[in-house]
Amino acid sequence: MAGIIRPTILVHVRPERPVNASDNARPASTLARAFEVLELLSVEHPLLRVEDVMSRLGHTRSTAYRYVKELCDAGVLAPSSGGMYALGPRIIELERMLVLTDPLYLAGRKVLPAVREPGSVLLLHNLYRDKVLCIYKEGPDSLEYRGESIAVRRSRGMPFPLFRGAASLAMLAFFTPHRIRQAYLRSADEIAQAGLGRGWEEFRGALAAIRRRGYATSRSQITPNLAGVAVPIFLPGEKKVIGSLARAFPAELLTPEMERACLGRLSEAAGLIAAEFVRAGHGA
Repeated sequence: MAGIIRPTILVHVRPERPVNASDNARPASTLARAFEVLELLSVEHPLLRVEDVMSRLGHTRSTAYRYVKELCDAGVLAPSSGGMYALGPRIIELERMLVLTDPLYLAGRKVLPAVREPGSVLLLHNLYRDKVLCIYKEGPDSLEYRGESIAVRRSRGMPFPLFRGAASLAMLAFFTPHRIRQAYLRSADEIAQAGLGRGWEEFRGALAAIRRRGYATSRSQITPNLAGVAVPIFLPGEKKVIGSLARAFPAELLTPEMERACLGRLSEAAGLIAAEFVRAGHGA
């Protein structure tokens, strides 16, 4: 019997693109990647070129131009001189809208002027990704102590690291267990450098100690010669952290007695802010 000739089917398999750690870290959506461009701007580098977008984010020239154009069309970037781009006027409009409508800012502005004490500054903070932002400051830009002036390096819009400073730790310790674990996996080296532990168990233990106390402290971590005591602000009736409230004062004054005094007053103020936050969010 003659053999049966079977057709040969060739299957072409597209080779997989190598996967590296940065692939998972990069935003997936086009909108998110366009907004990555804004991360290139800072106080130190307030201007950028299309070539900066190409070299620092790895985009082709056409993609970089497209993202810059979309951001300019939205008003969050604006052309400057010499082919440079800067933050656009829409940012100013959004900032004014925040000042007029942000429930946490409005709550702090209403509560804190009446509870600030001489020789200290009250600072209200919110969270943005893995950054802690100061959104309201009640008090002077510097404190006088024993004939020296201590600058308070916090003001509205200033970002600070998640693992340093009382205001940051007061929020971090009350994240969900999953979020704490993810923060450790992303930033183990930074956590170790901040003195929060050289391993997962040490880090988890440091945060557990803050939760047991109900507050966090720091000394000269953000500003030399300045100490801070901070408490989390919880959504009323829940354990969801919506911000933190810190009191900053000369570092020499940080004693156990001062910690206890700050805890009582800050906790009371945090409760008032939380209640006003709910009212402001409902348009009351």
